Amino acid sequence: MCRSVLRALTTLLFVCTILLGMVHLRAQESTHLLLRGNIVTPDGVLRDGWLDILNGRILHIERERPDLPGVPALDTSDYVFAGFIDLHNHPSFNVFPRWTPGHKFPNRYAWRDWDVYRAALEERQHQLTAGGDTFCDIDEYVEVKALIGGVTSMIGFSGRDTSKPLPDCIRGLVRNLDVFTGFYGTGQGHERIVNSIGILPRDMDANRAAQIAQGIGNGSIDLLAIHIAEGLPTDAESAQELDMLDARGLLTAHTALIHGVGLSPSQLARVHRAGASMVWSPRSNFELYGVTANVAAAFREGVSMAIAPDWSPSGSDNLFDEIRYAARVNRENLDGLFSDRQLVEMGSSVPARMARIDDKVGRIEPGMLADLFLVHASSMSDPYAAIAHGKITDIDLVMIGGVAMYGDADLLHSIKVKTEPITVCGAPRALNADALPDGLFAEVEARLQKRIAAVGSVLAPLAECAP
Repeated sequence: MCRSVLRALTTLLFVCTILLGMVHLRAQESTHLLLRGNIVTPDGVLRDGWLDILNGRILHIERERPDLPGVPALDTSDYVFAGFIDLHNHPSFNVFPRWTPGHKFPNRYAWRDWDVYRAALEERQHQLTAGGDTFCDIDEYVEVKALIGGVTSMIGFSGRDTSKPLPDCIRGLVRNLDVFTGFYGTGQGHERIVNSIGILPRDMDANRAAQIAQGIGNGSIDLLAIHIAEGLPTDAESAQELDMLDARGLLTAHTALIHGVGLSPSQLARVHRAGASMVWSPRSNFELYGVTANVAAAFREGVSMAIAPDWSPSGSDNLFDEIRYAARVNRENLDGLFSDRQLVEMGSSVPARMARIDDKVGRIEPGMLADLFLVHASSMSDPYAAIAHGKITDIDLVMIGGVAMYGDADLLHSIKVKTEPITVCGAPRALNADALPDGLFAEVEARLQKRIAAVGSVLAPLAECAP
């Protein structure tokens, strides 16, 4: 009797599993889109090509429009790029306006411990986030700031206490590489990237360092992104950090050194021998220290480098603008060391490889997730120049997992996306209203304006609108 009941229950469970799978498959099959544009692939630009996007992934890249009656299509002449991957940001500070301290610092500890900085940013950020009731408003606002710059994945919301999950709104909009991406199921706690503010005891104790080293060793951690040597090359305090990292077993091929401003050529050679990589944030470096990392030496040594904006107070509002800034540094300070293509790829395919998510995102290829953005071609025949020397209002569409999240309202309406209008640097744009994690953006913006005014500051704009 018991065996018969057990067999019946097993059969019922099997049937239910199949039925649920069929329901899920039907839901996926309803997500099908064709997209025309000048497709920027690793092998070159396919002019007037077509992407066939099914269930959030790129199914095919075709020269001619696929014969698929009834499948919605976006017919554009834009450049189509892989979405940007931001490997260094402090998103919860990006609701605050730019911070101009008035002088430079020898290292990051000098300004982190300065009472003027603490009063202007850190204390206000703590007041704003105390209690947690503003988290989802902050999350939505700063993810929109990233999204309008072509960012489809970012890092930085994870805090020192990783035992407590963040509010569920973290699952909306941009993929959060250290909290929730959707790559590994529907819940938090499965990501394979760790973000750390530093290696000194004030930022990472010995137990946490040992846990991370163990995770790298057993393969459960793909990348440790950690602030290292954020100070002048002459600063003794910054100079010791690479040794400390190595001593704790954390200078590995699974490590991305954030900033590295103070690293010498010999230290950069050591970074390369370890297989580690770097994240370059030139604007914030120049604003705070007057210099940036020795990327020329890093390049000569063969160190992989990504570009990231750091944060809005001293860096750029998004990765698109940081690449534009890096292009100017490249021209004025580095004698054109990098091509425009290299700079753009330092925001897409390079960080994807560093984070070991390049089987999912970072390139426009069949089988990859449809995390991408469209840039108005204008008069620029070189697609990479359209970013390195373009404007943020040249971005016409951003998609994540094949879902249009932001862009030109007409494009979104043409594929029946419910929209909320916004204005970016005077240009009318729209957000996918159904994808917003904390409700209408205008209401989020209004609530934040009041809350930030209450702590003595003002809400930062979505973007700087310099030419």
